[in-house]
Amino acid sequence: MTPRILCLCGLLAFLFFACKNDPKPATTPGGQQIDPELSALNALLEKNPDNDSLLYLRAEVYHKLEGYDEALSDLSHAMQLDSLKPAYYHLMADVLLDYARPNDSRRAINVLLTAAYKFPNRIPTLLKLSEFQLIVQQHSEALQTLDRILQRDPQNAEAFFMAGRVALDKGDTTAAVASLRKSVKIDATNGDAWMFLGRIFTNRNNPLALQYFDNILRLDSTNLEALEMKGVFYKRTGAFDKAFDIYRNIIVRNPDYSNAYFDMGMIYMEQDSFSKAYDNFDLAIKTDPLFIRAFYYRGLSSELQGNTDAAVADYRQASGMAPDFREPKDALERLKKKAGE
Repeated sequence: MTPRILCLCGLLAFLFFACKNDPKPATTPGGQQIDPELSALNALLEKNPDNDSLLYLRAEVYHKLEGYDEALSDLSHAMQLDSLKPAYYHLMADVLLDYARPNDSRRAINVLLTAAYKFPNRIPTLLKLSEFQLIVQQHSEALQTLDRILQRDPQNAEAFFMAGRVALDKGDTTAAVASLRKSVKIDATNGDAWMFLGRIFTNRNNPLALQYFDNILRLDSTNLEALEMKGVFYKRTGAFDKAFDIYRNIIVRNPDYSNAYFDMGMIYMEQDSFSKAYDNFDLAIKTDPLFIRAFYYRGLSSELQGNTDAAVADYRQASGMAPDFREPKDALERLKKKAGE
C-alpha cells in the first residue's frame, strides 16, 4: 500500500471515529427548544438509524444550529454507511471550517483531498477544494487544483473565476483581471466575477468599472451592492452629485441600507460639511448599531464641530468594539494631549 493511500485510510479513520459526542435527539446543542426540522429527523432516525441520507440531512440541520460535534458525528456515521456520496465530504469540510478549532481548517482541506482522490473527475468537488485552499491561502495548491479542472474542461468558467480570486488574493491584479475576463467571456451571467472586476477597476479609477457594475444590474436590477459600488466610483473620482443621486436611490429602495448613509457622510466630510456628515453617520449607526467605522467618523465630525464630549464618547465606543482599530485610539490620545496643553 502506497504512503498516499495509507494517509487517506488514516484520514478516513479519523472521519469515522474522531467524533465522540453522539447526537442528542431531545434538545438542540444549546439546550434550547428543539428545532421542528430536527425533531422530525430524530423521529425518522429512531425508526431507521442506519439511513445515511437521513443522517446527512440531520447533519445539515445541526450545522445550521451550530451543533458541530453532532453534525460531525452524523456525517461520520453516514460515511461509514456509504463513502461514495460527495455531498457528505463537502458538508463535513464546511462544518470543520465553521467549527474553527485548532487545525480544523487543515482537517477540512484533508476531507476534500480525500474526496478529490475518491472522485478525481468530479469538477464540483475540485472547485470546492480550490476554494478551501484559497481560504487557507494555499495559493499554489489551489492553482494546481484549478489546472486539474481546466485539463478536463478548458472552458470551465468557474475555474477561471476561482483563478482570478486566487490571483487577487496574491495581490496580482493583472492576472486576476485576465482570469476574471475569461470567466465572464464564457459565462456572462457570473455576477460575482463582474463584481470583482468592477472593484479592481474602481481602485484604478477606470470608468470600465461602471460598465462592469451595469452588467450586474442588467442581470439583477435589485442588486444594491452593485449600485452602491457605482456610487463609490463616482465618489472616488469626485463626481459627488452622481454619487449622491445613487445613494439616495438606494435609500428609497432600502431605508436601512447603512452603507449609503455612511458613504454620503464621507462625501460631506470631504466638503467640510461636518453637520451633514454627522447626521449621515448617525443614520448609519441607527440602521446598523455595529457599524464601527460610523462611530469613529461620527466622533470625528463631532470633534471638527467642537463637540469634544460627543467625540470622546464615539471614539471610546469604536475602540471598545474593535480594539485593533487604531484611528479611534489615536483620536483619544490626540484629545488627551490637547486637553493637557
